[in-house]
Amino acid sequence: MSVDLLRPNMITQPRIVLWIVLLSSYLLWRSGPTVADQIVLRDLTILTDRRVEKFNEDDIRLDNGQRLGWDQIEKAQIAAEQARFNQLLSELGTPLYRIRQRLKVGDYPALLRHAETLYPRYATRRSKTAYMVVQAVMWGRLAAGQRALAVEPYLRCYELLRGVGDQPIPLPGKRRLRFDVETGICQEFLPLWFDRAAATSALKQVTTLIEMTTTPCPAARLYQTTLEFASATPTAESLPVNTASKLPLARQLTSILQVQREVLIGQPGTATLNLEDALSRVDSSLRPLAFYWLGRSHLLAKDPSQQRQGLLLLLKIPALHHQTFPNIAAAGLAHAAQTLHDAGDQRGSAALQRELSTRYSGSWHARQQAPRTNVDKPIEKSQ
Repeated sequence: MSVDLLRPNMITQPRIVLWIVLLSSYLLWRSGPTVADQIVLRDLTILTDRRVEKFNEDDIRLDNGQRLGWDQIEKAQIAAEQARFNQLLSELGTPLYRIRQRLKVGDYPALLRHAETLYPRYATRRSKTAYMVVQAVMWGRLAAGQRALAVEPYLRCYELLRGVGDQPIPLPGKRRLRFDVETGICQEFLPLWFDRAAATSALKQVTTLIEMTTTPCPAARLYQTTLEFASATPTAESLPVNTASKLPLARQLTSILQVQREVLIGQPGTATLNLEDALSRVDSSLRPLAFYWLGRSHLLAKDPSQQRQGLLLLLKIPALHHQTFPNIAAAGLAHAAQTLHDAGDQRGSAALQRELSTRYSGSWHARQQAPRTNVDKPIEKSQ
């Protein structure tokens, strides 16, 4: 009987092929998660040895712990959630890049459009990207003359910075937010508002934020009070000024607001006398505001000497603080010009109006004055 020596090989060959297929599938399955993604950055750097581990609106985290901002990425090919990644990159990448570039060069008016687009998305988030967007909104609104509307994003900036303690949040460019850490009083603008419609809108925003915040900064309710004074309703007579704070700078601002309230209701009294006595001790960051309301208070008096003192206080602001607080300086000039006009000093009033229009052309009061053709026509009074 003959033996077919080839038959055992023919029987085992399918098994060998099957084992090869199974082994290849297993190795491919094991190697799949470790395959690197391809990320192309805006500076043309290509990352091919890293994998995207996690991403959200704030940033992209790689498998080595490195974090990338959406503004850094040109495009990417990743293993997971490619559609969601592409959507966020499309929505966030270019606006964040524009914000970063304009912050670097200090072009604050130009960044506002991009920052406002992203503000609803980042206002309540707590991240480096969120701070950059919120800070851009604040500075952009200030640059655009929207001073009252800058209060709400400022308060959000304060909360973000307070949350990190002594650890600074990196920000493009050289500018850094100036504020009193203890009270939260911003040193970049003083709480004096002239546009009633803007103040009313800002008041709603600030009130909503205060109600949402567990422990708002000590200055938050003081800003709220100033916006209430400037808005159409309610009247100053019905608004108390919170005097509970024990912080020196907050108490000084409170004393100024008490004088403001007296001026708005037309009844200078104890608050004016108290602030006058303490004027030399008022912090330099609040002194222009103190000059303004004390000046307005003195102008309400019937005594000519007090009225002259009031004019001098108003004119002190542009003389001493024209660079640091131009909006308050413009307000002092405008009210002094109106006072001289009402007193019949047309020549003096016209001189102050010319200074207002040339030296503070971007201020609210100068813009109110611009349409006038008759120099004797009274300018709109500040609040």
